[in-house]
Amino acid sequence: MLSKTAQYALRALTHIAHQNADQPVLARDIAAQTGVPLQYLSQILREAVRTGLLESTRGIGGGFRLARAASKIRLIEILGPFDDVLGCSQCPFGQPHCSDHHPCGFHEFWKPVAAAYRQLLENTTLAEVGSEGMARAARPGRARVARPR
Repeated sequence: MLSKTAQYALRALTHIAHQNADQPVLARDIAAQTGVPLQYLSQILREAVRTGLLESTRGIGGGFRLARAASKIRLIEILGPFDDVLGCSQCPFGQPHCSDHHPCGFHEFWKPVAAAYRQLLENTTLAEVGSEGMARAARPGRARVARPR
């Protein structure tokens, strides 16, 4: 559902959100902890600064930190600059005029899914996103195996 860039942005900002807010986080540390290639990450971080999600400081003691509290940053703000996240709510058949008045054959099935996805992105904050999934994503070769109890 999300592009690789949007996934990487979510990983990076989630990582930053779970660090000490008083200490800027270095790009190389974010890359190492999230599994995002450093050059790719640098572009994502620059865009996040440009859109007001992050602040950056150069030099010794520099790095990246959230521009505002994680509880004030919605997922749609993180993903939007990197992906057409609400495009997923459009007609899966690609019909330009699919609506309640002119539905496609799949409209009634897709409508609640698209609405729930939009609601998730608009209502979930960065503070609510756990770091466990991000840490696992950084180690794709080390999948956890569920053990029977």
